[in-house]
Amino acid sequence: MKKKEILFALLFFLVVFPFSAQARQPVAQKNPDSSHVLVIPGTGDSQVLLHNLAQLYAKNRPGITVEIPESIGSGGGVKSVITGKNEIARVARPLTEKESVQGLKSHIFAHAPIVFAVNPGVAEAANLSFEQIIGIYSGKIQQWDGLGGVGKIYAMNREEGDSSRTVLEKLIPGFKEISVPAGSTVYSTPEAVQTLLTSPNTIGYLPMSAIIGTGLKMLRVQDVAPSAANVRQKKYQLVVPFALVWKETLSPLAKDFLDFLSSPAARKFMLENGAIPVE
Repeated sequence: MKKKEILFALLFFLVVFPFSAQARQPVAQKNPDSSHVLVIPGTGDSQVLLHNLAQLYAKNRPGITVEIPESIGSGGGVKSVITGKNEIARVARPLTEKESVQGLKSHIFAHAPIVFAVNPGVAEAANLSFEQIIGIYSGKIQQWDGLGGVGKIYAMNREEGDSSRTVLEKLIPGFKEISVPAGSTVYSTPEAVQTLLTSPNTIGYLPMSAIIGTGLKMLRVQDVAPSAANVRQKKYQLVVPFALVWKETLSPLAKDFLDFLSSPAARKFMLENGAIPVE
């Protein structure tokens, strides 16, 4: 190869190769700015409500994302904050003494009535007394006949320590003393909704905010409807608190979302979707 050709080849290598090598390198994936993403894990009780509120919040905030992942329970949410995995979490119960000493802060933004809901096929059922509820969940009442339906009753229960079950055990005389509850147990509120929708003649209990728009039928309890007015007047006392918990000083995004939950738009949305905002 002539000297002139060697020189040309060398110049070509030095000038062109860096660009071609750069072109062959994979494009680095851009990680979303953590200051623009807020993840709030925790209970399934407020999952649907907070998911929809998060969408409403982000609607007029381009580039902001608030994620409401699948349920890991109130305890799982608290653990994620204590370990530093997440800065804020959702719960549907008061903090335990053990959790409180960890320096956690809590803010209740709404209360949700715990309702007894039935599969749409139980057409005529409208009201249950405390005695009838105990009868169903103890297995003494096994037929819908006489309660506004026809056929065998299938009861859906929640696990011990569940927020909704804890409320019923506290406020319905005899519920806590049922040693072997009738029916099957489900372990998350979204699962409870699906079970009620797909299982004829089934009854279950869960927060009202989880079933708005599903077609499931809510029953009165002791002839009292789970309305906002009845909850505020304490006529309907089967309610669960919806709260957010955190440990350190909140980031600007988390603080802004927390403030948003007290806004007129958020409060209006809650009332329309089965939760009563805290006044």
